Amino acid sequence: MFRILFALLLCFSSLFAANNVKSEPILLESIVAVVDGKVILRSDLMTQLYQYQATPGFLKLSELEQMTRVLDKIIEEKVLLSRVSRDSITVDDVELSQRVDSHVRGLAARQGATVAALERAIKEQLGINMSQYREKLMERFKDEMLLSRIRQKHVGLINPTRKEVEEFYAVYKDSIPPQYDCILFSTISTSIEPSKQISDSVKKVALAIIDSLDRGVHWAVLAKNNSQDISSDTSAYLRRGTEEADYEKAAIKLRIGEWTDQPVLTKEGWNIIRLLGKKEDGIKTARILLKVNPSQADSLNALRKLDSLKTEIESGKISFSKAAEQFSKDRETSYRGGSFGWQERKHIEPSHSRIISSLILGEISQPEIIDGSYRIFRLDNEAQAREYNLEEDYPILENITSSYMSNKKLQSLIDQWRHEVYIEIRL
Repeated sequence: MFRILFALLLCFSSLFAANNVKSEPILLESIVAVVDGKVILRSDLMTQLYQYQATPGFLKLSELEQMTRVLDKIIEEKVLLSRVSRDSITVDDVELSQRVDSHVRGLAARQGATVAALERAIKEQLGINMSQYREKLMERFKDEMLLSRIRQKHVGLINPTRKEVEEFYAVYKDSIPPQYDCILFSTISTSIEPSKQISDSVKKVALAIIDSLDRGVHWAVLAKNNSQDISSDTSAYLRRGTEEADYEKAAIKLRIGEWTDQPVLTKEGWNIIRLLGKKEDGIKTARILLKVNPSQADSLNALRKLDSLKTEIESGKISFSKAAEQFSKDRETSYRGGSFGWQERKHIEPSHSRIISSLILGEISQPEIIDGSYRIFRLDNEAQAREYNLEEDYPILENITSSYMSNKKLQSLIDQWRHEVYIEIRL
């Protein structure tokens, strides 16, 4: 229960920290600023002030400088949110609720607890019920999602050129913190594919369901009795490009209310898709999902293939990197010869770390199932501390450069928008 409480306190530091700020007692609530008709309360400022105390060098500032700096950040966020109505940006309630559901389930899973146990911890330790907890999360996630969409609309994805990355690195390399307690490791993944016979048998069931729909059987009845997807009745609007290409392509061709005349195969299985809504940047669908589950024979076949590949690597018939490029199903690493690049141990996936921690340099692990696929890992190098460099860490430096350029562009827009809204500071 203590671990659950600790996670809750971390999660909600931004929501309840104001009560713990070590400062002069707040005798009365007051307004410290007004932005575009929206007030910023002293309690809002104190909450944010508490979080910024962990920022390097922040506590060396005077109290007034601390409050001024934090207030300016809050004002910038409000300026950004002022674009919501101006740009007609919205967040779908269903999508927001699904995100909260996912967060709650994920928090419980990370703590090895049930949702019911998490709910009891919330009640006992925070003094609020699950409904109140969800309301707080809804407020927090809604602003996060709105800010993300404002950023996406006005900044988008910036892909720096090689020259821009090199120029950024040359100027800021001394400011990029080094990595500590880090390792370099690689992986090869072999997915467990169901046989064609199994896939075809599930497809026949899907075709029979489509026939029933065509003959007038209600969608809700067939979805309830057959679908293996918990969201079969309805879904949030999905932004273009977020679904698998075949799924999205089939859905877009439909008219509202129609369903596909053929099942669509995705990585989850065979889908019967029904279009519920369509707008410029997204679609809303329902589906009847029939999963295609591999047999034990399929699993053994995948294991034999990876074990055989491991033997070839260890005998020198093929290098690990070449084998990863040719055979690995891990899209994130296969094009880099299976390498994850240098990572700090604390940031490595627990399922990966458990295996890698038992290896010595150059050793390859035995195949193990992780997230439905067999994987092997190799420990390539390790270091107590290391600086980033262009040769080994280009993808990371490319992301850092992209973030820097995006933030710079966004800051320029904020500076411009500040002149377009009413701002009154009463601090």
